[in-house]
Amino acid sequence: MKLIVCIDTKKGMMFFGRRQSQDGALRKWIIDHTKGQRLWMSSYSSKQFGDIPDCIVDDDYVSKAGENDYCFVEDKDYSVEKTKEIILCHWNRQYQSDRKFDVDLKANGFKKVKSADIAGSSHKKITIETYQRG
Repeated sequence: MKLIVCIDTKKGMMFFGRRQSQDGALRKWIIDHTKGQRLWMSSYSSKQFGDIPDCIVDDDYVSKAGENDYCFVEDKDYSVEKTKEIILCHWNRQYQSDRKFDVDLKANGFKKVKSADIAGSSHKKITIETYQRG
């Protein structure tokens, strides 16, 4: 599976059960990037995306997603055991957080293969890094 995760400069993902931030331009990027492929997410995450094609809303998505499926990870637990790609979307600022992206990418065999910046709607710059196993 392929994980998509939004993090701040300290790898924070959420604070007190709420997402740190959301950005319309990043949502559009995710929808365009995963177009024609299955995108899984929790019911909490689906509220910010609305109704999009090829999206599967299921709170147990990590155990159900297929090898080439994307999972937008925000409020649920995740595992990199079956993960072959991780896309980190960096907010490029620090927020308060109590839920962090705690994967040591190098120790788990991931290597950065791509990095690009996009202009966000609420963030001047969002850096998108793609890591692949192997």
